[in-house]
This record gives sequence, structure tokens and C-alpha cells, in this order.
Amino acid sequence: MMKIICKIISFIFHPVFIVVYSYFIYFYMESIYNQMLFLAAPKIYWPLFFFLFLMAVFFPIITIYIMYKNKLISSISIPIRKERLPVLSLVIIYYSMAYYIFRYWNTTLLNLLQPYLSFLFAGLILLLLITLINLKWKISIHAASISGLCGGMMAITLIAQPIVNLHQIFLVNTILLTFIGLVSFSRSYLNAHTYFQLLVGISLGFSLVFTLVFNQIYI
Repeated sequence: MMKIICKIISFIFHPVFIVVYSYFIYFYMESIYNQMLFLAAPKIYWPLFFFLFLMAVFFPIITIYIMYKNKLISSISIPIRKERLPVLSLVIIYYSMAYYIFRYWNTTLLNLLQPYLSFLFAGLILLLLITLINLKWKISIHAASISGLCGGMMAITLIAQPIVNLHQIFLVNTILLTFIGLVSFSRSYLNAHTYFQLLVGISLGFSLVFTLVFNQIYI
């Protein structure tokens, strides 16, 4: 039973879905940026979402499926380190395209997407670092992704003030911290990673994304 629960948790918090969760959480914030954005472009929410979903979720999933059917990878979960490199490389390309378009939209929308743009940039840098690490060592992408989400949303909470629903966002951030523990436990229970691989993933994901978002760093 516990194994089934851990598999469900690992699926729900698969790295490919993290960007979708980030989108919903970010726009759930009633920050000054979002209030002004929806005044300037009240119908922008779903077009932004569908584009992000297409580039950061749909295409990566289709790519993984095609590679699996053509026996380029042995499993859809990609447990073998060497098989991750081509998948990560293609995901970086998709993610880069999504980031480029969001950066363009940000300039046309009076830079009102800036906090989320820095989050997308931080995610891209995290992907690049994970890919480089993966050349020699197996890091937990699950742990790095959920920790990056948590770090990024905490940083945005601090910089996107004032936030009307601040108490709810603090609650969301607390839940995200709990999810880091749940995901890490699940990956450990399934023998997908060692404790050290999980700790490195958590440390890298949280610290990198928090730092880049908090300092509003992006290209």
C-alpha cells in the first residue's frame, strides 16, 4: 500500500508538472503585479497558461513517450542516469522557447510578468545544472523541482508586495515545504535515490531558484 502511495506522489509531483503548479500558485497571488496585469490584459490568463502547458508539459511528455516506444529509453520514469541526457536536452530546448516567448510578452505587458519571468529563468538554469551534474552523477530531479518551486514561490511572496491574500500565500508556502518532505520520502522509499542525492537536489533547487527570483535575475 505504501509503495502505491509513494508512486502516486512521485507521479503527481513529476518534474514536468511543476511549472503548471507554479503558474497556478503565482497567479493565485493577489499581488500588485497581477492586479495591474489583469487590468491591462484581463483575458491573458488562459492564453499564457495554454502556451506554457504546451511547451513545458505536453511536448516533453510526448517526447518521452516517443523515445520510449522507439526503445531509446528503457522506462518512462527514466531511472537510468545515462538515458536522461537526451531527454533533459530536449526539455531544455522546449523550456528555452517558453521562456523566450514569456520574455517577449513581458516587454509588451509593461514588465508586469517580471517576477514570474525570473522564476522561469531560474528553472531554466536549474535544468542546465541538473543536466551537467547528470553527466557524472545521478541527482534527484524530483527533489530539485519541488524544492525549486517552494524556493521560487517564497521569493516571489517577499518581492511582489503588497499581496492582498498574504495569509493564504503563507499557507501555500507552508504546504510546499511539506511537499518537499513527502516527495523526498517517496523517492527514498521507492529506492529511486540515495539520501545524499535527495539532499543535493533539495539544496540546489531551493537555494538556486530562491536566490535568482529574490534578486530578480533573468536574461
